[in-house]
Amino acid sequence: MSYEEKDWIMRQIKQIAVGLGKMLGRDSLKEMINLELSASEKLTDEEIDTILLLVEVEDKVETKQIKTEDYPEKVGIPRERLTNILIDYTLVTEAEKTRLKKFIGEIE
Repeated sequence: MSYEEKDWIMRQIKQIAVGLGKMLGRDSLKEMINLELSASEKLTDEEIDTILLLVEVEDKVETKQIKTEDYPEKVGIPRERLTNILIDYTLVTEAEKTRLKKFIGEIE
């Protein structure tokens, strides 16, 4: 899948997650996302979970009014790396997922 396709899919999923994610459960949201994609574009559960995790992180940063320049340090991921992760969800490693989940738990 090309970068442009990934970017488009990421934006679509973010819109769905932000708009309906609060009303729907995670499984319903996954089903809805995959319904909108063709068979060749379908995402794995892990990919969708990663995107939803990033959406959750961005939502927490916004709702808790954490300064953009402060949260890479709070997450424990260098700023440049975090920027790349937020642009391309496929780059996230398991260690980074753990840090992001920890970050979400710490600020709730």
